[in-house]
Amino acid sequence: MIYITGGYLMQIKNEKVRYWLSLLSLGFMGGTIYILPYIRYVFYDQMIGTMQITNTQIGLLSTIYAVMVSLSAIPGAFMADKIDAKKTILVSIGGTTILAFIYAAFVNSYQVAIIIWALLGITTSTAYWPSLIKYINNLGSAESAGNSFGTYYLVNGFSGMLGNVLPLWASTHFGFRGAMICVGVITTVATILVLLFLESEAAKKARGEAMEGDDENIKISDVKYVLKWPGFYLFYILVIATYFLYANVSYFNPYLINVLGIDPDSSSGFAVVRTYGAMMLAPVGGIMADKVFKSTSKWFIVAFSILAVLFAGTFIFNSESNVIVVCIYSLLPSLVAMPMYSVTYSILREIHFHPALMGTAIGLTSVLPVTDGLVPPIFGRILDSYGNYGYKIIFMVLIGVCVVGVITSFLVRDHSRKCEEGKRVMKIE
Repeated sequence: MIYITGGYLMQIKNEKVRYWLSLLSLGFMGGTIYILPYIRYVFYDQMIGTMQITNTQIGLLSTIYAVMVSLSAIPGAFMADKIDAKKTILVSIGGTTILAFIYAAFVNSYQVAIIIWALLGITTSTAYWPSLIKYINNLGSAESAGNSFGTYYLVNGFSGMLGNVLPLWASTHFGFRGAMICVGVITTVATILVLLFLESEAAKKARGEAMEGDDENIKISDVKYVLKWPGFYLFYILVIATYFLYANVSYFNPYLINVLGIDPDSSSGFAVVRTYGAMMLAPVGGIMADKVFKSTSKWFIVAFSILAVLFAGTFIFNSESNVIVVCIYSLLPSLVAMPMYSVTYSILREIHFHPALMGTAIGLTSVLPVTDGLVPPIFGRILDSYGNYGYKIIFMVLIGVCVVGVITSFLVRDHSRKCEEGKRVMKIE
């Protein structure tokens, strides 16, 4: 019972040791819990071949997942400020592990995949995401939030890469089913780490370390205060924009296969580096936000601008281009997108939410499934309809998102200035 409630950390007195064990267990768990719902990032063509489906159908799985994320996020936004974060995270990773083994048993069935992806929308959402962000945001001071998130994504990257390299190895020896069994084993390890090394909120409270966004008096009706706050919409746009870019660099995977003609396994190898290897640079985001610019919004302005140029650079390539050059270039956007995405939630210090509504605000950003719900089937339809030219359309959309990100970041700077001057104050009556 001590591990379920307080964890092994209850017995550790050293604050730094507790901090690092918590961050390491969260990082490993965070890098593995989304392997299955986003397995298409690495096994895109293998999934299509195994289930005999189209680009549009594989995109539909993401839509189903995103719709369930949206529906479960509505009560989840409220639950995050009411339920112990450790229990929420433990149930989430444990449930995802069970679904991984079920999918492995029925890996050829698209119908079963639809059900699995719908259930994943519950286990990896509801109160999980706001509970996770709230926990990380409270591990250190507000001034070190960028570094905490950066370190989290560094560990996240190591575990995520491990969580895809091992399944890739398993797929070459035991097929796609073997790869999915391997995913289940990895998330089982993550579940055990959370059980042992994540401290419960009750244990933290016993030492006088109450979390921001943890208030038993918060009511569902208090959501209106979040929705009335101008900063919420700026925060929401940036959450979408940073994740949109981070998620959709995955289209370089089929791009290399269809435009350059490299084999799926080689492209999957680059996909692992692009998706998880880039996470090794996550701490750079924290350094840029906390040390260099001393502002997350300033770092975003620079990062969005660089990404726009990199996506535009893809227009000079075609089927006759040097394969090695293009493969290496396909990694560059991720090297900027990841350090930017990794500190997305450190922008909270410039949004100035009321502390008691922090979890609610974070949860509400998952309610509208824009990136995962609408984009995959639309991009899939574009590729099915326009062939290789569809990739140029996708890259143009990504450039547009970068422009929106720059504009929104400037608006955040103005919003933060007004809050610091006392012209905007979020009050709860």
